[in-house]
Amino acid sequence: MTIEEKKNWANTPPAWMYEFDLGDGIKTPLLNEELRSVHWSREQMIMPFIDRLFPGSLAGKNCLDVACNEGYFSHLLYRRGAAVRGIDIRELNIQRAQAVQTYYGLDPKRLAFSVEDFLHNQDESDSYDLTLFLGLLYHIENPMGAIRILHRITKSICIVETQLTRQNSPIVSGWGHVSAAKELPASLAVLQEEDMLENRLASLGSLSFIPNAAAVRQFLFSAGFSQVLQIHAQPGLNAQYANQDRGVFVGIK
Repeated sequence: MTIEEKKNWANTPPAWMYEFDLGDGIKTPLLNEELRSVHWSREQMIMPFIDRLFPGSLAGKNCLDVACNEGYFSHLLYRRGAAVRGIDIRELNIQRAQAVQTYYGLDPKRLAFSVEDFLHNQDESDSYDLTLFLGLLYHIENPMGAIRILHRITKSICIVETQLTRQNSPIVSGWGHVSAAKELPASLAVLQEEDMLENRLASLGSLSFIPNAAAVRQFLFSAGFSQVLQIHAQPGLNAQYANQDRGVFVGIK
C-alpha cells in the first residue's frame, strides 16, 4: 500500500474509534482526543489482570470480543496467543476490523470478525475461556439479558466495562402497600439516544439503560457468576475511571 493509499484509507470518514499505526507516520484519526486516554486506561486496567489470570500466554484459549468495533482489543488477545472472535452490530466497524487485520497480516485461523447482534447470540455453553464486553452494557435495552448470554457462553472469565451513573445512595421505593418501602442499592438510569442513526458508538435501540456500580455487580451475580470483582483505576488513568463514572468488572464462573 502506498503512502497516498494509506492516507486516503485512514482519512476516509467517519473518524475512527481506535488509533492504528499504518506506518510512514500515518495513524487512523480518532473520533475525539479523549478516546486515546480512555482506551489506554482500559488497556492498563484489563490486560495486566488477564495476564495474571492466564500467565505466560493465552495460547489454546478461545476468546470473544463483543462490540469489538475496529478490533483493537481483539488484537491484544490475539497477540497473546488466543483464538479470537470479534463481533459488532455495525457493518462499517467490522469492515474496518477486517481491513486492519489484512493490513497487519493477522492469521484468519485465529482471528475472525463478523457482524452480529449479540442479543441473538447462538454460541454453545462455555464456548469461550474469556469474554470481553467493553463499552456496550449501557447502550442496550436488555442489559440483564446480555449478561445472561455472557454467563452462558463464558467458560471462565467475563470482563465488563461500562459507563456508570453517580447514584451511589439507595433508592427508596414503595412495595405493595402503603406501609412498605424498600431501599434499593442497584439502579438504572434511562437515556434516549437521539443520535443513534448517525453515531456509530450509540445504541441501535430506542433506549439505553445506564447502571450504577451496584447494578453491574447484581447483574453478574444474578446471572450466575460465582465471584464478581471490580478493577479499580490506578493513579494517572483517565479521570472517568478514578471518579467511578466508568467501571471495569470481572465475572468469574
